[in-house]
Amino acid sequence: MSQRAPTIEKPVEGSHIALELGRLAVLLVVATLLETAVAANVRIVGANPDFALLIVVAVALLRGAETGAAFGFVTGGIVSIALFEPPGIRSLALVAVGFLAGRYAETADLSPNVAPIVSVFAGTLIAGTLSLLAQFLLGREVPLAYLIDHWLFPVLVLNCLLAVPLYVATRWWLKGDRRVRISET
Repeated sequence: MSQRAPTIEKPVEGSHIALELGRLAVLLVVATLLETAVAANVRIVGANPDFALLIVVAVALLRGAETGAAFGFVTGGIVSIALFEPPGIRSLALVAVGFLAGRYAETADLSPNVAPIVSVFAGTLIAGTLSLLAQFLLGREVPLAYLIDHWLFPVLVLNCLLAVPLYVATRWWLKGDRRVRISET
């Protein structure tokens, strides 16, 4: 049995670009609504899910590094404004996560079953670390042990549990003109 290797096709011409941007705009609205309206009211395993990060990782895995970084920037900015957070912190974290998840999709041999979980795990660690660093640089004092025990680990577990369902939903929504295809090598 041959090994499957993913390849990311580059964007296509004309009217397909408008359709792709429309689908990404709908995902942006969904991510913002899930993050602002649903995540604040859902508490599982002692943490609130980070829907914006999950959808950014899914888009990056499906569309590549550049699209993932751009989608992460816009999503982070809109969610920060909607939640009255300091501007730029979430955008910086989601740009890094989107770019790295997209590069992982472009360069690594992806297993479709494992890639969303691994990418969300790494993305949650990266976003959490960047957020903690930014909070420290802004002069906000928060005990590090409390954040790790009561925030980072529960969010890691919850995000990894939600990674595959949201990845499948995002892949279904972006089904028209998919960029990631599995090719036989």
